[in-house]
Amino acid sequence: MNIVEQTKYELDLNLDLGLALAEAEGNLNHLARESNSSDWQGTITQGMTILDALNAVQKARKAFQEIKQNKSK
Repeated sequence: MNIVEQTKYELDLNLDLGLALAEAEGNLNHLARESNSSDWQGTITQGMTILDALNAVQKARKAFQEIKQNKSK
């Protein structure tokens, strides 16, 4: 693989990862809002699991941003 192909591959991976994290975070934010509503039909454990997963995705997104910033320096 030459340098152009390698760079394109890395950019595609970065884009795919960024989009996947954004989608997961958006979906988990939606579930977190739903689990906080008065007509929530789930359990407390399910609500806590949603919030834990949202927190993990947010940490992953922040770490990914830091990696991208450090790589561009």
